[in-house]
Amino acid sequence: MIKTRHYTLILAVLSLTILIAGGGAAASQQEQSEMPKGKMSMNQNGMMDMSAMMQEPHHQLAMAYKANLVNFAKALQYEANQTKPIDPEFARAAVAEMKRNFDQMQHHHQDHMKAMDEKMKPQMADMMKEMDTRDLAIKDDLNALDKEAQTSAPDPKSISKFVDEILKNCGSMSKMHGEMMKDKTAVPTDHKMN
Repeated sequence: MIKTRHYTLILAVLSLTILIAGGGAAASQQEQSEMPKGKMSMNQNGMMDMSAMMQEPHHQLAMAYKANLVNFAKALQYEANQTKPIDPEFARAAVAEMKRNFDQMQHHHQDHMKAMDEKMKPQMADMMKEMDTRDLAIKDDLNALDKEAQTSAPDPKSISKFVDEILKNCGSMSKMHGEMMKDKTAVPTDHKMN
């Protein structure tokens, strides 16, 4: 009972810290942006500026929720690798937060896509297709992880396996984001899945 309360307290503190830090970063980013809400600047060729696309408020929020998802995944992975057996309440709470953050990430990603310039969408099609594939894989792993966490004695090896896959797909998304930021005005044309 005390152990469960301890885990719940840790998750609550972690949640608050992430929300405060993520919210502050998103608010600061939005204040620094000179673009009107829902508009992205264009480069000299009339194409959407990649830097502006990365600064769009919904993109910023999606990235903050992805960071939260990764943080909860790492906390769960740590517990799965340290404790035998893993506390079911801890696992359920961590998975619930992971799912909530994933849903919010998806919501803001869709709003970001609506704000994207129509000329940019065809050039981003391959990358968007890869992101959709990774999103689907994360969703499937989250559902399997949730199913395992709902058991009376979640298997730490299964939990760790699903979390590893989620982290791998989130890492690939971050890698794509990093590649795009290397050249802030060009759209990457070739993304291969790892």
